[in-house]
Amino acid sequence: MTTQTIPLAPEAPATTAGPVPKTRRLLAVAVVSGALTVLLSALMPLAPVTINDPTVNWPADASAPRSSMLALSAYRPFEMDVRFGCSTVRTAQAAGGVVFATVNPSDPAQGLVVKAENGRLLVSGVTALNEPVPPGNCGYEIRGDRAGLSILRDGTEIGRSATMPDVHVLATSITSLSTPDLSARIRVDDQFSTSPTPFKIVLMVLLALSAATAFACLVLLDRRVHREPGRFRLRLSPVDLVVPAIMVLWVFLAPMSDDDGYYSAMAKNVPFEGYVGNYYQILNQGFTPFSWFYYFLAKWQVFGFAPVVLRIPALLFGLVTWFAARRYVSGKFSGVVLGAAFLAWWLPLDMGVRPEGVVTMCGMLTLLAVTTAVERQRLALLGAAVGVAGIGFFAHPTGFTTLAPLLAGLPFAWKLLTKDAGWRTVVARTLAVLSPGAVAMIMAFGDGSLRDFLYAQEIFKKMAGSESWYTEFARWMFLLNQGDAMANYAKRAPVLVCVVALVWFVVLVTAARARRIDVPPRLALAGWSTMFAFFLLWFTPSKWTHHFGSLAGIGSVFLSLMLLSAVPLIRELTTDRRVPVPVLLGGLVSVVAMLGLAGHGANKWPYSWHLGLPSAGVPPHLSVLKFDKPYWWLLLIAIVAFVLYRRGRGSYAPVIAIPIVIVLFFAANITYLVGGFAVATARTLNTWSPWAASVQDPLARRCVAADAIDVATPRPLTPLPDRWFAIQNDEIATVVTGKPTPVTYEYATSNAQVLSTGVLTDNVDSTLRRTLVLPPAPAGATQVRLTGEGLFTAPAAQKYQPLREFLPRESAVGVAWQIAFLFPCQRQPRIQDGVIEPISYAVQWGDTQWLGLNDATWQPVRGALFGDVLSSQEVTALPARLRDFPGAYPIQVYQTKPRYEAGQYTVTHDRQTRMGWEGVR
Repeated sequence: MTTQTIPLAPEAPATTAGPVPKTRRLLAVAVVSGALTVLLSALMPLAPVTINDPTVNWPADASAPRSSMLALSAYRPFEMDVRFGCSTVRTAQAAGGVVFATVNPSDPAQGLVVKAENGRLLVSGVTALNEPVPPGNCGYEIRGDRAGLSILRDGTEIGRSATMPDVHVLATSITSLSTPDLSARIRVDDQFSTSPTPFKIVLMVLLALSAATAFACLVLLDRRVHREPGRFRLRLSPVDLVVPAIMVLWVFLAPMSDDDGYYSAMAKNVPFEGYVGNYYQILNQGFTPFSWFYYFLAKWQVFGFAPVVLRIPALLFGLVTWFAARRYVSGKFSGVVLGAAFLAWWLPLDMGVRPEGVVTMCGMLTLLAVTTAVERQRLALLGAAVGVAGIGFFAHPTGFTTLAPLLAGLPFAWKLLTKDAGWRTVVARTLAVLSPGAVAMIMAFGDGSLRDFLYAQEIFKKMAGSESWYTEFARWMFLLNQGDAMANYAKRAPVLVCVVALVWFVVLVTAARARRIDVPPRLALAGWSTMFAFFLLWFTPSKWTHHFGSLAGIGSVFLSLMLLSAVPLIRELTTDRRVPVPVLLGGLVSVVAMLGLAGHGANKWPYSWHLGLPSAGVPPHLSVLKFDKPYWWLLLIAIVAFVLYRRGRGSYAPVIAIPIVIVLFFAANITYLVGGFAVATARTLNTWSPWAASVQDPLARRCVAADAIDVATPRPLTPLPDRWFAIQNDEIATVVTGKPTPVTYEYATSNAQVLSTGVLTDNVDSTLRRTLVLPPAPAGATQVRLTGEGLFTAPAAQKYQPLREFLPRESAVGVAWQIAFLFPCQRQPRIQDGVIEPISYAVQWGDTQWLGLNDATWQPVRGALFGDVLSSQEVTALPARLRDFPGAYPIQVYQTKPRYEAGQYTVTHDRQTRMGWEGVR
């Protein structure tokens, strides 16, 4: 690697201070504390934890059983034991037929349904049994565990299943028993809910102390070598005020990121379940070891759930990243160039509650620490770099990228570790430098274990699958997909320009090495760090484009240094002669082509209604000036080159023009992005938009989107003879369910003279109760009638009211993850002790009433949060609209009614202490 041959700074003369014995003792302490830190870090995932082991006991009153809702987040219980006698079977037959069921009795599917019919016991679902009920007394038992399910009569097995049933309800037709022998014991799988044992707490304390001791040794070792003290001078230029000001403004104007609703919902449930779970799907599998960021976000939410409030951490991470980058990049015009590159990368990718913001901060701090450590020959700074990289590493799988500066700086770091030292000293220094990384192990496994990680991966791969390094092309396909919001122009711009810059960086470094010309050291480190960061993204288990936000720090630093240093380096390589024509043409073609490709991304943002946004859904343009036309950028380069040539830049004018135009391109993207949403805000101040709401109501006292959406509830019409109903001025609708059987409507005058007729159907076959709205009544019509063969309700008037008033504050509302960020006032259903709270309402993302329930979070095969709702509740779709914006928007509102009451059982809590590699027994 080229950077191995480039010294970052001339070595200052060093003199050792203090007696040698003291240094030896210090090295001995460093070895012991460092080795202890490494050992204890390795023990962290294996240390014992206490696992929550709840058990549901049903019924609460054995003599008067009551059916109950009981949706398990793991779907299947860890163990179950159901018991009932033959007399109970006969009682059930007289009461309606259901002895016991874990799912809707009419839809056994993956559950368990036990019925009594014609003197026979019928079992369906995951297993089947059909046998006559013996006369007299007898006892049935259904036992299940990880080995499967067995049915016994009087201790003899009469049926078996290899799988356990799903549990969504505990149902029976029986309401009273003279002999209370019906019972169910459901041991809930809540294995991810763990807490550290006293032993593990002591382990963490010792680990922290040993790491602190090792780091202190680094500081003392550094002090024993006299060097020129570093000079820290805080010089603020106008750009240091402008860039943070734009970032603060963006807190209010920014659209949602791809997963703001998803990740904020995950954090919101942490106080109830006690661990960071997937929440919406995948059986609420845990996120160990990438969970500390969500614990932090859960704590931050005590300040509120308003979008502006939840974006403040991202702002703080961004500000730290910016000022660290400013410390890294210096020189003439550096502030302007870095500001353009940084904002172009950070604004579209890092404003939200996703972890990429903290990852990019840690990556930038790591790069700065590594560079400064080598420049000033400071071991403590190298240790700090390892610690910060570890924190970023365990924030999210994209945290792998924080290792990039360590890999790029490894040759320099090794020289520092081995300088004037024997192997014992090298070992001591190395162990001490690695020790700060132990902080990350505490954050990663303080509340989790190795078993949590392995079990979560097992669930995820089985239910969702994961990408691998060889499917990295999928990320780039998303980035270049014109119809996808993940490929918008603002996300494309920094990434694609960076790819071109990396290609030319390699060319320049290779040419410089061939001619023994020194590459600017900070450019070299930033360039290789950025390249390694792109490489490390290959190993992330998903391939979304928002992961590029993790590179906003080191990537923007590299871009700015490349733009600032390329021309001087080319001058040196060509010894102030003409640039070879093939090289110049290659640079021009690659740059203008990539600028055009970046500008071809649409002005489209994830799960956004784009209210008031100019030119939404199309590539950015200003009149005839279109960002996706390469010839405009080529023309701009020619104009700038001409001006530079006239100012005496000679044959280098085209070379100088290229970085200038790239900076102008970034500035144009920033202006179009921020300016576009500023215009959208101004246009919607008198109506509504998420950005206008953030400006006018930053604390979300009016509940953001819930204040802008109207929902219709039915009001009965006055019945008239012959199935006619008197109409009002409101919209009229009917509720249909089942198969898509057409419903015929007729409008008539008061004497039943029909004025118009038509047919309603939605071509949907579902148990969902769909609301179909009739066309407006013709002039003179005073009554309406519906006829048909399907299941439909009488016509009703639709009364609209704000959703904020319709949804009770105390009720659990299932809000779609795509838009949950915009509904801070709605209380989401809680998952606690592995049990999902039933919802009363739902607000979902979808173009039609049926598509609103077609998301993965409603699909049982995805282990979804709402996977049981359609089968265990009566769900009615209600017409909804954005009040001030006529037209179709993908927003659907539902009212749900559970088939049974909730909480008709008792819960007992046990705790099991297991080693970190063990699960519940």
